[in-house]
Amino acid sequence: MVRAVLAATLTLVGSAALSAEITLRDDLRPRLSQLWPIYGEETNTGRNRPVVLPAGEEDGYYPNGLRIISVSGVIEPGDAERLAAMIRVAVPVPEFVIVFDSPGGNFAEGVKIGRLLSHYREGNAAPKLHGVIVLDDAECMSACAVAFTLAAKLRDSGRSVRYVEQGAQLGFHMPYVPVDQQDRQTEIVAAMDLTYQIMSEYIRLIGNGIAPSALVQNALHYRRPDAFFLLRGGLVTRFMDFVPVAGPKGGTALALSGLTQRDALNMCQYLTYSQGRDMIAAEYEFWPVDIGSEFPDDTPLKTLFERYGDRRLANDGCSIEWQQGDILGIAAFGDCGRRSTGSGWCAAPRNNNGYTQHRGDLPRATGALLGDSLGCHGGNLTTRYYRWDAGNRFFEEEDPEAYSWVGELHDAPEAPILSMDWSGARLETNLNIRSAPRGDRLARWSEGTPVEVLDCTLSADGQGVWYQVRGEGQTGWASARYVGVPALAGWDLMIRPVGFE
Repeated sequence: MVRAVLAATLTLVGSAALSAEITLRDDLRPRLSQLWPIYGEETNTGRNRPVVLPAGEEDGYYPNGLRIISVSGVIEPGDAERLAAMIRVAVPVPEFVIVFDSPGGNFAEGVKIGRLLSHYREGNAAPKLHGVIVLDDAECMSACAVAFTLAAKLRDSGRSVRYVEQGAQLGFHMPYVPVDQQDRQTEIVAAMDLTYQIMSEYIRLIGNGIAPSALVQNALHYRRPDAFFLLRGGLVTRFMDFVPVAGPKGGTALALSGLTQRDALNMCQYLTYSQGRDMIAAEYEFWPVDIGSEFPDDTPLKTLFERYGDRRLANDGCSIEWQQGDILGIAAFGDCGRRSTGSGWCAAPRNNNGYTQHRGDLPRATGALLGDSLGCHGGNLTTRYYRWDAGNRFFEEEDPEAYSWVGELHDAPEAPILSMDWSGARLETNLNIRSAPRGDRLARWSEGTPVEVLDCTLSADGQGVWYQVRGEGQTGWASARYVGVPALAGWDLMIRPVGFE
């Protein structure tokens, strides 16, 4: 998918490099407590809760305390035992999270670290390992990515403890023999043995439902020290059964006002397609048909809730909820209990115990999720993109000929990379134009005003996404939900921007 040339030399054998630095980083707790799943996954702290609970708000959740352990630098033999000693420093062992920042190193040691961490997810009692995390200013490559991936158990499927902040780099490739040793049979045999071991570990993850086969397909393609299958906390990261997270910019809950059913259905499509292991070609083909028989219009969500008289509405494939604080809850499931599909919205079915699907609040919608549906993936204006790969391979760069057709009825000569057309944008209501997201008001423009969309950003407010626009002789910022862009007007537009993995 992505090739990246790095300064670090990541080899099979040990080197003269120093071992990884393993330290306590309690200073990271405020930052970790602001990280929320972008796509609504349940964290180890519960549903609609951050990756780590803030200090003073644990309510007994960490009975033996919480330690934040940083593993940084090149991974070398002996690091797994050093990490084990750090974990076992107290009895009983406190709960802990691991924050990785490593260019990689010794693959075999990466496997040992992964197995060590997986051990602390075991047992009938509350697991001690509460998460492995790569932050947006960090990387976890090669042997580090192996350790990160193996730190999971079967019960973690759907409640993963492997978190990737948007903007981080998680990089996979296979073991290899350094160029200057390729005539040495011993190193070649060792590399092959290690490759088989890594494959065995990945197959175990696939068999237990905590990694899709696409992860192995892509990792197998990269067999050189400077080539990686890179994940950056975006849609493909989620597809690989890791959890993209974001801080206040991207992770803040969405205000309900101004959102339409088109917004909701497009967000549900992103949630559905990126969920990974459950999606096959037939599901991709029929999901939009199942969700509604008529092309959805821009009916405000508040109007829909009032029409059906319930705080939760369902469709065949999507559920939405008007939550306390006037924010939106959303999930990629729904069932109106009808014999046929495609019949539109209904009040979510209930029984004597409450809603029949997903008791408790739905996952909250986030600014980053809305950004996906409004062409602001990861806080960057989408200009070049791929159609979503219904074959679940994501090999557009490696095998572009396989993607020259994007549909049965039309050929796209420029495929697999397509261009987003931002022309024709107009305001959909009278709107304040500001100096910055949530900034001072510069002007108030009328509904229908034509604008040029210049840029976008995610914001730490209920609007979630803002466009930088030019019009009326001025440049300013507008809440993106109130700007109509013809290319985004459809609700069945699932794309993957170039560089947003």
